[in-house]
Order: sequence, then structure tokens, then C-alpha cells
Amino acid sequence: MKKPYFPLFVDLSEKKILVVGAGKIATRRVESLLDFAGSITVAAPQATERIRQLSREKKIRWIPGIYQKEMTWEADFVLAATDDKGCNTRIAEDCRARKIPVNACHDKELCDFYFPGIIHRENLVMGFTSSGQDHQKAREIREKAEHIFDSY
Repeated sequence: MKKPYFPLFVDLSEKKILVVGAGKIATRRVESLLDFAGSITVAAPQATERIRQLSREKKIRWIPGIYQKEMTWEADFVLAATDDKGCNTRIAEDCRARKIPVNACHDKELCDFYFPGIIHRENLVMGFTSSGQDHQKAREIREKAEHIFDSY
């Protein structure tokens, strides 16, 4: 049996994050990272309006093109969040070859890290995960914790 993932809080303020894909999942990931990461690049031929807006506001960089493995060369962390499982797998393989931590949204077995549900209030950050087993349960616990936290 595989051991659960260890919760690790990482300073991303000077790390380069590459998100490949710009649909609903990628947009949620980018939104989660905005408070924490200093440099977020999104690569995708098409993007949600929110990704486009963040790019116009210079909060992220959007490269309107298809994935090329050279995009990973400067990245410290990569998120493979396209709607193409084959492309996500290729991204994960490219990252593994370069020893870059990767999260592939379609296959937990390809992930070096998971995206937790996050509560961020002032200096307090809490993360919730079910180690990729039960996203609904993790969401429910996070929502309950938000209610408890907001009542203080």
C-alpha cells in the first residue's frame, strides 16, 4: 500500500510555475496559486476569460500556443491540466526526465504533488487533501473548516 502524501508548505514567491492548459481546472489551479506564486505562466492555444483577464492585468503570463517540452526548462513546478490525457502524460514524462515536480490533473499516479483545498486568511494557510482518493470528502471538510474559521 502506498503511503499518503506528506503536507509540505513551500515558498513559491520566487519559483516559476508553468500551467499547461487554460480550461476550468487550470483556471482553478491558477486562482489558487495567485496569492502564493511569484511567476505563473499558462500555455494553451485557448483560454478561459479569467485567464485572459489575469494576463491582461499582468498577474500571469499567457502563451497562446500548444505545449512544447522546452516550456518546462525554466519551470520549478509544472501543472499538466489540458483536456488531452496523452498530452498530460507527455508533460509528466518530460518533467520527470528533468526532475521537475509535476501535477497531472488526469492521473494521480503521475503526480508528484496534489493540489489541496485551501483556506487562506491573513497569515493562516490550511490545506486539505484526501491523497487523491476522495475529492468530495476533502471539499466538505474544507467547507466546514471555513465556516468554523469565519465564525472567529
